Amino acid sequence: MSPLLPRPLPLAGLAWLTGFRRVPENTVVTKHRFGRFVAALGPGWHWTVPGLDQLGSPVCLIGHHLDVPADSGAHAELYYQILDPAQAGEALDRVDALVLDQARDALASLQSLADATRPLAEALKAELNRRVGKLGLRVIRCSVQGLQGA
Repeated sequence: MSPLLPRPLPLAGLAWLTGFRRVPENTVVTKHRFGRFVAALGPGWHWTVPGLDQLGSPVCLIGHHLDVPADSGAHAELYYQILDPAQAGEALDRVDALVLDQARDALASLQSLADATRPLAEALKAELNRRVGKLGLRVIRCSVQGLQGA
């Protein structure tokens, strides 16, 4: 092997065997022990019990984008971010599906209560922030196409 070529770091394998895990910046990972949620691990190095702790998939804290189709032909597009991963807890493993379900439900309920004084996108954003705010999430932008008042 040439001395100019990079060698594999022997410490990386050792860190893996000893249970040290690195979570990249702007991401969070859920930690499960015996199949139950234990904690949300933020960016940095964390120690896990080898063989007992399993880590979920990394979830980005910012820049989530969802397209929300509705039954009535309307279509909403929203962007959200995760403000408090610890508050979201085990919902982090399915955060996109959770926000999508809440958005569909909110869109359906707001369509029947259409108000000409307040645009539907603004009302949808406020309603979604009310619903998902207790999970440490925040909708930062919302638009609705295909309806009057959007």
